Amino acid sequence: MPKGFNLFLVLMACLSALSASAQAVEEAVIYKRLERALLVPEQVEVLKLRRDGLREWPSELASFPNLRVLDLGHNKLTELPMDLTAYVKLERLVLTGNKLDSLQGSIGDLKGLKSLLVGNNQIYYVTERIGELKKLEYLELWSNNIYYLPNSVADLMNLKEVDIRAIQMGEGYQMAIKDLLPPTAKLRISPSCNCD
Repeated sequence: MPKGFNLFLVLMACLSALSASAQAVEEAVIYKRLERALLVPEQVEVLKLRRDGLREWPSELASFPNLRVLDLGHNKLTELPMDLTAYVKLERLVLTGNKLDSLQGSIGDLKGLKSLLVGNNQIYYVTERIGELKKLEYLELWSNNIYYLPNSVADLMNLKEVDIRAIQMGEGYQMAIKDLLPPTAKLRISPSCNCD
């Protein structure tokens, strides 16, 4: 074998080991306890507080200036804070399985959001300000009480997928929602009902 080929194999092995090491470091920055995360607020990028029994949005969450991923899924949250401007770097927000009844105006504060997962709540109202989430790619609203989305959804040109499965709505409403989306966006829906 040529010497260059052996060097290539050694370099590939080193890159593989480096990649595994980087992945291990990335996994190490996932915080699952608020108390532990508060000890190093500047380092917190991923915070998962799933199934913690939270009834209110913890005010301490504003202490993490580099927070990119926030998972508050399967708690008992009923509303979002009135001001979400502290979360400028947030890219992914998971609120699946809570008791939210609306996505009020403060959701528009999350300008960097790429993924919003709010399925399996009790949401009946989505604010027009959702159209301010210009970077949004994934919007998960399945199993809620929504029967329409605001026209501002048409401003979300980066949307790749919208999931509105398990929502009782007629074919007319489903088509109206589909018409709001960019042509390349995938719309996940359940079969329509006779409820127009």
